[in-house]
Amino acid sequence: MTYIPSTHWYNTRKLITVLERFCESEEGGDARVQMILPDGRNPLQKEFNIKEIKLVDNKLVGPAYEKYRLMILVE
Repeated sequence: MTYIPSTHWYNTRKLITVLERFCESEEGGDARVQMILPDGRNPLQKEFNIKEIKLVDNKLVGPAYEKYRLMILVE
């Protein structure tokens, strides 16, 4: 298996720009943040590159739960 580095990259300015865009909407600004780690990762791995940031509907239903999650996928 050949490792192909991701073409996704974030520097500080790009990360802040993306997060500010989420904050422009009420849904994005109030969403709970969750980081998704890759399957099969080495348990000793402590550092990750951000692959994707997206806003998704929370699957839980009811007024006591948050409606959206800001998912940060890492690799």
